[in-house]
Amino acid sequence: MPRLQPVAAKDYTPEQKRIADMISGQRKAPVRGPFGVLLHAPEICEMFANFVDLSLDEEKSRIPLRLKELAIITVGRVFGSDYEWFIHAKRAVEFGINADAVEEMRQNRIPIFPNADEKLIYDVAKELAETRQLSDANYQRAFDHFGKEAMVELAALVGFYHTVSVVLNVFQVEAPEGDPYPLKG
Repeated sequence: MPRLQPVAAKDYTPEQKRIADMISGQRKAPVRGPFGVLLHAPEICEMFANFVDLSLDEEKSRIPLRLKELAIITVGRVFGSDYEWFIHAKRAVEFGINADAVEEMRQNRIPIFPNADEKLIYDVAKELAETRQLSDANYQRAFDHFGKEAMVELAALVGFYHTVSVVLNVFQVEAPEGDPYPLKG
């Protein structure tokens, strides 16, 4: 059971309504997940929404979205964030990550990826999520593959989803459909 209920639409302040409308427009979906909780602090919610919108914009991204989704679910798995996993595991598969590899990750097993760039993203995101550091070897592999601008983008993405995972876990935000705890058990 969530510790903090989302702000009910009928109770929105004008600022919350403006931000909720922005989020709904960005995602073409209702406000839910971390945004439902974050609307209690609308200025923070707006920053989160804008970062997500920017980082998942295919035209502005320096890293393919399939790899970003893989990085996000890697972080979500390490943090045990059910909501993050629920939303982004589906997207990872839709964008081209092998469904069997995603299931291996869900079961907390080491996945086998058909593409070297997927293994690289997984290794970098997992190391950062588990140790909060990146070894020289993984840094150099990623830097050589992606370049400096994309490395900045990847580091920011992984760090941001650490924060999202913490917010989701603190407030015990459940996955919205089906099994509310897809990473447990």
